[in-house]
Amino acid sequence: MAKAMKHSVRHYTSDNGLPQNSVRAIMQDHDGFVWLATDMGLVRFDGQSFVTFDKDKLGLKSSSFLSFNTDIESRGERLYAVGENQTHIRIAGGKAIPDKSPLEKRIHKIFKPGAGPYDLMYMLGLPDRWNKDFVPTYNLFLLPKPDGDFYIWSKGGKIDLYAGWKKQKSYETRLLSPIGLFRIGTNLYYDDEAGSIRLVATSGPTATGANVTFVPAHMRAEKPDLARPYKLYADDLSGNAFIYQDRKLYSLSERIPGHLTATVLLDDVDFGRNGLTSVFHDSRHQRLYLGTITNGLFIYDLKVFDAVGIDTDDPGLNVYYAQAVLSDSSVITPHFYVLGKGQDGQRFSRVIPHPLGKAINGYTIVKSRSGDIWIAGYGWSYQQLYRYDNAGKQLKQVWNLGSDISFLYEDETGRIWLGMETDGVKYIDPGENGMPVHTLTKKIKHVSYMLKDGKNMLWVGTHPGLYMVNLARKTISAIPHTNGHYIKSLLLARPGELWYTTDDDGFFLVQNGKPVRFPLDKDHFLSNAHCIVHDRRDFFWIPTNQGLFRMLRSDLLDFASHSDSTRLYYHRYSKQSGFQINEFNGGCQPCAVRLQNGYVSLPSMGGLVFFKPEQVLVDTPRSKIFIDRIEGNNGDIPVDGSKIQLTGVTDLRVFVSSPYLADRQNQQLYYTISAEDRTASSQTWFPIEQEQHSILLNNLTSGTYALKIRKNTGFGQNSVQVKTLTIIVPYPWYDTWPFKLLVITLVLIGIYFYFKNRLKKADQLNRILESRVSEKTRSLQDTLSVLKGSEQELLRQTRLQMHLIASISHDIRSPLRSIEFASGKVSGLVQKGDLALVETIGSSVNESSRRVLMLLENMLSYVKSQMSGGSVAYDTFAVRSLVDEIAVIFNASFKVQGNKFVNNVPETLMLRTNRQLLKIILHNLIDNANKYTSDGSVTVSAMKESEVMRLFVTDTGPGLPETVQNWFNGNEEIHYPEPADSGPDIHGIGLVIVKELAGMLNVRITAASASGTVFSIEFWKE
Repeated sequence: MAKAMKHSVRHYTSDNGLPQNSVRAIMQDHDGFVWLATDMGLVRFDGQSFVTFDKDKLGLKSSSFLSFNTDIESRGERLYAVGENQTHIRIAGGKAIPDKSPLEKRIHKIFKPGAGPYDLMYMLGLPDRWNKDFVPTYNLFLLPKPDGDFYIWSKGGKIDLYAGWKKQKSYETRLLSPIGLFRIGTNLYYDDEAGSIRLVATSGPTATGANVTFVPAHMRAEKPDLARPYKLYADDLSGNAFIYQDRKLYSLSERIPGHLTATVLLDDVDFGRNGLTSVFHDSRHQRLYLGTITNGLFIYDLKVFDAVGIDTDDPGLNVYYAQAVLSDSSVITPHFYVLGKGQDGQRFSRVIPHPLGKAINGYTIVKSRSGDIWIAGYGWSYQQLYRYDNAGKQLKQVWNLGSDISFLYEDETGRIWLGMETDGVKYIDPGENGMPVHTLTKKIKHVSYMLKDGKNMLWVGTHPGLYMVNLARKTISAIPHTNGHYIKSLLLARPGELWYTTDDDGFFLVQNGKPVRFPLDKDHFLSNAHCIVHDRRDFFWIPTNQGLFRMLRSDLLDFASHSDSTRLYYHRYSKQSGFQINEFNGGCQPCAVRLQNGYVSLPSMGGLVFFKPEQVLVDTPRSKIFIDRIEGNNGDIPVDGSKIQLTGVTDLRVFVSSPYLADRQNQQLYYTISAEDRTASSQTWFPIEQEQHSILLNNLTSGTYALKIRKNTGFGQNSVQVKTLTIIVPYPWYDTWPFKLLVITLVLIGIYFYFKNRLKKADQLNRILESRVSEKTRSLQDTLSVLKGSEQELLRQTRLQMHLIASISHDIRSPLRSIEFASGKVSGLVQKGDLALVETIGSSVNESSRRVLMLLENMLSYVKSQMSGGSVAYDTFAVRSLVDEIAVIFNASFKVQGNKFVNNVPETLMLRTNRQLLKIILHNLIDNANKYTSDGSVTVSAMKESEVMRLFVTDTGPGLPETVQNWFNGNEEIHYPEPADSGPDIHGIGLVIVKELAGMLNVRITAASASGTVFSIEFWKE
């Protein structure tokens, strides 16, 4: 006989949320909330927390609620909680709202009940709450989705069927009380609590009055025996009925009217002790809700997984790792334990006597295509490899590898691969004679998993990373960025699509030669992912140390492109779903196996977990998101649809609810908030972590905000639920647009007059500035002129210095050398007694010294004139005596050159000028004339006209070079022309000094060449 389905239990009492421990009725609304009718209020349960609506919240006289029912007017599938005195509380959007009774309209007009609140009432379900002490005048049994469709019992026992507010049938039952009547589907049944259940009213043609026939759910299934004590539970809203008998709870359903199928929901449960009052069954999710009179609420969740182990008192013997398929319904472990699940769900286990004792290495096993069983290790060493027959009874061969074997793997050709701890990768070809062990490579150490990919590629996972071995080319490649990953398993989901799991780093997809890491769950349980099972519906199943995770492969592939972790949905199964313990095992090969009968087996610390992945129920959080309430500074803030408007509120707490009755870890809510005028290019979603699901918003400034709350509702790209709340914080009067517009206008007017005044002042300042600039410009021009004159003076002084140096080199150095040479001869001539020659030399030295002295005096006079800054003293003197005075100096020079000096200046000629400077001028002109004239004459003459007097210095020499003459006669301040051969200056400094002094004396001196050189000095009458 098949065993009843197993369930895990959740128990809630007044200690963890209920207002009190009496649960009279249970209902689940269209949004997924579970509602409880209690004596202390109407209670809403979202799977995590309870919210109580009592008389104070609802404005009622009593907090006691009786049952639930639908709307007889069929208005939008309304649901009601019915309280004392027939008060109706409408349930919608997760809220309880007082409403008018729908019975006060047509139904009262039809039956005209008395004024008592219970003269016409709903059926409250079974068992009877009133203990048969109260009998109403009329009792309603609403049909599914009623629009005037109902049964009504009236005193005397008549039952009428109405459809569309019109009577269709009448049944004379002679039942003096409605107690015992219950609805299944659209038919009414009666339980007399004495072993008889019969059909009493039907919407179809079936005859009534006969006892029901129980049909088992399947051939070997149990069914209740009404001849023995039982108790019937019925709920008129859902139309479900249940029988409790012999610690079993049966669900009743119609096969045909009068023929009921009984299915065992719970087994071995003592409801008598718990005082069961109400039963609600969520058949879609196989979840059972039980209300009790004194012990609160029980929720039974179907265990879809089954942990199978051997019968032992030693829990360590039921800790499993590697396993291999032994038959269509069983697996074998390295310890030679055989465990399995039959097609009918029956579990079984046995132990095969090990021929050599206990195998130590439980992390790897292979059952080859030939049927042989391969295991590694014996005693405390993993160096031995054993091959047994297909029954595990006969040892066929032993290999001693000399180093530890870590993992075994058989590829599609039947080749056995050996992953070694320190000795690389080896293999055995079973078809080869003697089956020798070959070494593929010794470069790969610490092998943890192996997987063949096609004909020539072998993936090798190790403790330090992942390697790809090309068997044809015999090359080994380390996969980039996998170094440091402890590879626990490999999966080739599609050709070229390799997945791997790790110890402490989660799971990865190798894409384009690099690993893509997937986000962990919020508790990071997936960090230690043991392996991946790929089922036929394209789901991945990943066991961890904290439960089993289910995810859709296409969702993971989408993440590899969009990288948004909040769009991934991971569904976690815990021991509530049937495991003995949440800790699964990995690090073995193989980690998971699939049997021919559809079961998958996963190793855990509490047995091998068997399940059929394609048939496992998945209860995803698909319900809507609701905003329960909003708290502001001074209390609750009313919500108008999806919008609120705040006044004087800057801090908000938004309480959010989304019903989900399965494992709450599978529902994760996120939120984001953005201002209307500051829309971000990408939104950041923050998880809502608090148990009460509240969002705190601080320091909200004026403006419009969009608060978005989102959750993943399951698998697939479009599985998302979003709730948006618009929050309007009004602007203060000084922050409104009219005020801003007024301020802007006033500011613009102020700016206009301000700038107008500024422009006026700027115009005045510009005029003042222009005059000042003009004045400064003139001053700068004067300064520039002075600077230019200074520059010219500086250049002139520089040229003077250059010419002085040249003169000293030319006019003074030669006489000094002559003096040096002559004076050096005197001593020798004196000793020889040649006194006449000594006398001549003395005269020559005297003459040279006098010339040098005269030149120095002229230079000093010239320099003094330059240093005086142009200030010249004038006196009147006779010109002829000045010329004679100069000529005496050159007497010897005239003789040496063979020249004749002639002074033709009249003795009466008087001249007013600076005598010394004129003396220098004449000295230089006479000197130059004498130097460049040989055997000729040097003449100084004068000529006086009315306004001008001219002095002439004339020689009979070769005349001035044209360049020198042009320079001397020109007015440009250019340098004295150098000779073409770059030799010494043929005129010395004389002409330069003459030209400079002429400017100081304000006289004009010109030069001309005509059978010699003529210098003319013009003095103008003042």
